[in-house]
Amino acid sequence: MKRRRFLLGVVALHAVSLVRPEALPIKKAVFEEVGNSVLMTLAVPTLFRRGDKESLASIDSGFDTTLMFDLRVWQLGSRTLLAKDRITVKVRRDPWRKTYVVRERTSKGWARREFEERDAALAAATTLERVRLVSADRLGRNESGPYYFVEVLALRNPLNLSTTETGLDDGRVGSRDLEWFGQLVDVLAGERAEAEESIHIRTNAFYLLPR
Repeated sequence: MKRRRFLLGVVALHAVSLVRPEALPIKKAVFEEVGNSVLMTLAVPTLFRRGDKESLASIDSGFDTTLMFDLRVWQLGSRTLLAKDRITVKVRRDPWRKTYVVRERTSKGWARREFEERDAALAAATTLERVRLVSADRLGRNESGPYYFVEVLALRNPLNLSTTETGLDDGRVGSRDLEWFGQLVDVLAGERAEAEESIHIRTNAFYLLPR
């Protein structure tokens, strides 16, 4: 199976009164095409800050810390939302085994990994490693575009989940106008997802190479 890494495009940010996906801070991600799937690798280490002793102590105490990543794949410069997904990760210290446990919810249940060091566990928990975003056959192929990017809302211990999205919807999502209107209603109603720590970013743009 042939694997290729995408070239990266550079786009301008657009300032608006309410931050649109294109205007979010950019975090570099790596994109790959494997078979008919577009995969992404992205690290969000600042969900845990080294000076935040309380959050680190909570992990060491043996209680689960929950991380939630809401992903939206957008076509740059259009009003098309191509796909969305939610990834849930839990991390804690196992006091009996004296290891740090990272669990990720998958379609087959919870996948479990163990680490001896807390830093290694946190690095694993805050890295989206080759997650599937969308079917490649839904995207165009040309070095001159169309271009795509991923909006990422990362939450640590989210408190209110009513306004975030669930499940993968590969190409069967509403228009960008409807999505944007929903976000605006959430803000005006004061019902945006709350968490101990939240990071709202977008990735660098990417495109598929011609075959």
